[in-house]
Amino acid sequence: MYRPLLATAATAALLVPLAAFPASDSEIAELRSMLDQMKTQYERRIQDLESRLAKAERQSADTARAPAESQPMTAPGVGPVAAAPARQIASGLGALTSGSAFNPQLSVILDGNYYHDGIDGEGAALVGQAFQPSGGGHAHEHEGEAGHSHGSTVNGFNFREAELAFSATVDPYFDAAAYIAIDGDGNVHLEEGWFQTRGLPYGLRAKGGKFQSDFGYINKQHPHQWDFVDQNLAYLNLLGDHGIQDTGLQLTWLPDLPLYTLLGVEALQGNQEVFGATLDEAEQVELNLGHSRDGPRLWTAFAKIAPDLGQNHALQLGLSYAHATQHQEVQTHSHAHAGEEEGVELHENGLAGDADLWGVDLVYKYDGAGADGQGDFKFQTEYLRSIKDLSIRSSPHPEAIGSAREFTTDGLYAQAVYGFAPKWKAGLRYDVLGLTNEIGGGTRADYGSSDRWSVNVTWSLSEFSQLRAQYATNDILVAENARERFDAFYLQFLMSLGSHGSHTF
Repeated sequence: MYRPLLATAATAALLVPLAAFPASDSEIAELRSMLDQMKTQYERRIQDLESRLAKAERQSADTARAPAESQPMTAPGVGPVAAAPARQIASGLGALTSGSAFNPQLSVILDGNYYHDGIDGEGAALVGQAFQPSGGGHAHEHEGEAGHSHGSTVNGFNFREAELAFSATVDPYFDAAAYIAIDGDGNVHLEEGWFQTRGLPYGLRAKGGKFQSDFGYINKQHPHQWDFVDQNLAYLNLLGDHGIQDTGLQLTWLPDLPLYTLLGVEALQGNQEVFGATLDEAEQVELNLGHSRDGPRLWTAFAKIAPDLGQNHALQLGLSYAHATQHQEVQTHSHAHAGEEEGVELHENGLAGDADLWGVDLVYKYDGAGADGQGDFKFQTEYLRSIKDLSIRSSPHPEAIGSAREFTTDGLYAQAVYGFAPKWKAGLRYDVLGLTNEIGGGTRADYGSSDRWSVNVTWSLSEFSQLRAQYATNDILVAENARERFDAFYLQFLMSLGSHGSHTF
């Protein structure tokens, strides 16, 4: 149909000048020859395009029948760009072009704040030391690895960290990324350094190096991705300041199903702060705990599903499990003496065994389609339950050695964020530690919980800068029969320099 139309148009374009001006027979013959050549070239190009189209259609059909190859993946997003299917593949490394695909994306995230509480600046530390019967007593550093806690927070001005991020497609087979944190004192810490495969069949993907585990939802997020200035009580106290961050391997499977389903397992070395922690060599000898076993000592499994709720809604449900084959800690208790030598004597028990951790998470997002996030809504909640089966390996009380202890502590948080105006959003969070906070086994004891309410307002001046004000009222159990109640206020700034890849769901 289109060929006669184009040929007629070309002929008319050539004959109009002939009607306007008289021409000789030789000129007419020359023009007709030119027209014949154009028609021949036109027919040849049409045939070539038709051939290329048929070849592309055959290749597309072959690809559709072939097993799916793995790509970096995320759960469905929420946005007006397109009605995303329940199963979505995305790189998470940002837009790649022929000029940038193999060049690292570089960015620097600056994270600082002003902080004030009513107890001389001690509140920020207390929320990460809420009482639980199995807390380890004190933190331990692994050989060759300095402690790092995103910077200490005191009353006044604080600089939490500057995060340097490098990410790129290495070649057709791998993606890779590195995240380096520098705190306000100049200490440098490798947060993550990993590679991911790009071409495994059947929706499989492998990841190796040092990385944030996919356990739960918020565990793999860096601090600048949080909707609140600080981490929730459950994560801080059951997993530590970094969550599950370790060196090892991860294998995920994204089956070709109508419902987005991601399944994964991880084998990790086991160098943890709280869950699955081990003591240093000197304490292991002193407390008769045995040496740290060869890794991997920490195993995780997780499943995430995301039903298709339409263009403006997204929902993700997750179930996670972690097992530490070796956990060690020291617990300190005191004895009061009366009489001539009045005072308090401190005793230490060394405990060892294994530990389990369960997690359930739910995240819902709604795109309000307003300008600059107005009308957007996000709700997320997680529940964690830690169970440690330990035995007393050393104690000043010989009759206690060999006794079994089961420590169970759980926690949850629930938070909601709403875009009430362009570039403005408000958040509300409730978090609690110790709904169950007890000891079982050879002895039994039950303790109370710690909780707090937080509210904040965030102003996103642009994609690269945010200001956030946050207020919290805290009720923290600091010892068996002692509580600390205080208010805390944050004013935070976040600045992003350079190209930063998109975040996952």
